[in-house]
Amino acid sequence: MEAEDALPPEVLAIIGELQADHERSGGVPLSLARLSKRTQLRMSTLRRFLSALEEAGVARVELNEDGTGSVQLLPPPDPSS
Repeated sequence: MEAEDALPPEVLAIIGELQADHERSGGVPLSLARLSKRTQLRMSTLRRFLSALEEAGVARVELNEDGTGSVQLLPPPDPSS
């Protein structure tokens, strides 16, 4: 993998934390506030990266009108489909 193809460290931190939380909670959505705290990313930065992960089909983000929200990893696509 070339340097320009590498994922940003923030994305790796987000995915790593989502995976760890998925294993701990059995797939229960993680609050954006908790993920922000665990990854030490500002909420605006976190939401920007999560938008990209959601567009890529890696995560599902739920945003509430009051500004709160949650995120969860999506299962990998089924290669047989």
